[in-house]
Amino acid sequence: MFLKAAGALFVLGTTIAAGTGVARALEEEVRELRRLEIALNALSSEVSYMLRPLPMAMIAAGKRAGGTVGELLCLMGDRSGISGRRTPEDVFLSVLEETGLEALPRFARDLLGELVKTLGTSGHKEQARLIDMSIDRVRSFVRSVEGEYEKKARMYRHLGVLTGLAAVIVLI
Repeated sequence: MFLKAAGALFVLGTTIAAGTGVARALEEEVRELRRLEIALNALSSEVSYMLRPLPMAMIAAGKRAGGTVGELLCLMGDRSGISGRRTPEDVFLSVLEETGLEALPRFARDLLGELVKTLGTSGHKEQARLIDMSIDRVRSFVRSVEGEYEKKARMYRHLGVLTGLAAVIVLI
């Protein structure tokens, strides 16, 4: 009897952990998209007011945002500019190849991939305009998926509990 109870608790705990893990991954994706918006806002301010050179602005925006997005921007800022003699696009591609940064949502990778093509190659007003357009895209994307991701996260949590209960009922 004790073994059945221990096995039931183990099965239930495992399925709950699996459901919670998937739900956390979805919630982390939304958090990373919000961090991307924060980073782009900071980068837009830096570029608009020409406070710092672009590599330093990327580092400042990355530190302000934090997370995987912040790590990516800090690495890009460190490796680009006059000292690195590489364009932001080259640095972006090399950083993605080297680190992987799998926690970065696909939308964020695609958006940053498009944005870095123009960073450092046009005037500050044009760069600020493109960054602001990217911010608008991030905001609209987050609004469109936020509710959906919350529902999916809740579903996965419940699915973990219910699957565990079903397995326990079948096994006992």
